[in-house]
Amino acid sequence: MTTSAAQADEGPLFQSVAIAFRVVQIFVVVLALGWLTAGVRPIPPGTQAVVERFGRIVQVQQSGLLWSWPRPLETLVRLPSPERQMVLRVAARTAAVPGIVDDSGQMGDIPPDAGLYLTGDGAVVLLDASITWRIADAAAYVLAQDHVPAALRRLFIDAAVRVAAARQLDDFMAARPERAADPAAQAARNAVRGDLVSAMNASLKRLAEAGAGLGVEVTRADVTALLPPAAKSSYDAVLDATQRAEQGMAAARTDAARLRQQADRSRDAALTAARAQAEERLAKARASTAAITALEASDAATRPSLLDQLYRDRISAILAQAASTSAVDPKSVSRVILPGAQ
Repeated sequence: MTTSAAQADEGPLFQSVAIAFRVVQIFVVVLALGWLTAGVRPIPPGTQAVVERFGRIVQVQQSGLLWSWPRPLETLVRLPSPERQMVLRVAARTAAVPGIVDDSGQMGDIPPDAGLYLTGDGAVVLLDASITWRIADAAAYVLAQDHVPAALRRLFIDAAVRVAAARQLDDFMAARPERAADPAAQAARNAVRGDLVSAMNASLKRLAEAGAGLGVEVTRADVTALLPPAAKSSYDAVLDATQRAEQGMAAARTDAARLRQQADRSRDAALTAARAQAEERLAKARASTAAITALEASDAATRPSLLDQLYRDRISAILAQAASTSAVDPKSVSRVILPGAQ
């Protein structure tokens, strides 16, 4: 009777149950192995991963191979790597109004998200900005990623208000054409972008120190400065007056150069004529006084003969001009009677 009971226990039903139990065991083992290996995940280049365990951040992994507990124990959040740059338009909302003057002096339309700011010299400028930022702290970014765009917009507005209040309108755009090519003005316009980036990063640092960090860092600010429509007419009037003044100055310079050239030519001609006349007069004077100069340079022995020769040369020229002459020996008569005299 015991033998028949043992045979009954080892019957087909018992064997089927045993086989089914073994299959279930193998399936559970395979399922457990698959569940464990599912936690091995590759992190592609240019990305990073944040591992959350029941909502608490336990690990930050850069590109490479990562193992973590599968769901629901741990959750993997993929983010861009710190080297990747992201762009966000951050500016105050303003209604689009046609007829704007941008920083190149051209007409255009106000972007729908341009911000209006008051500068330190009492002017008003519109700023249309694009902020380039990156993830510096992945753990902090995961906690605040839903609020990052709005927070960056508020931080930009705060930084733009403080930077604009400390600068003039010419530091944002070439409002005066005469300063458009000024190296100092160009350097000031380039420094505005750096000041905005520094101010935003300082605010982000203060938030991190207060325990409310966003985990991001601003790397660049591309700002386009515009004039509001109310200033368009004044800007055009100033630009027109400046252009007319420049044209008048250019015409005056041209006239002055032409008059100076004419005066130079007249002066050169007068100097040339005066030199020629002086040389001619000097030559005539030298020719007229050549005999006297030679007589003065002669010695006492030859001077009487030279005087006699000079007298004969001169008197012959004088007598040659008379119609008739009469020669009288002064030793033979005591009185000279001129013809026709009473």
